Amino acid sequence: MAENPMMSEPMMWFIVLSFIFSIALFGGTLMYFLVKAFDSSETEKIDTPEEALEKKVFADDLH
Repeated sequence: MAENPMMSEPMMWFIVLSFIFSIALFGGTLMYFLVKAFDSSETEKIDTPEEALEKKVFADDLH
């Protein structure tokens, strides 16, 4: 295997792991803020198909 004169193998693995860590950290931060922005506690729960048929999807005065 030819040696790369610009970078040693441990440095290459350090850079690869740094990129993977930063992508995971960005994804976690994005997920945190999306969960905060779209809080599911305000959603209306539907238990049965009958409730789904009776539920109003749009307010009548808007559509």
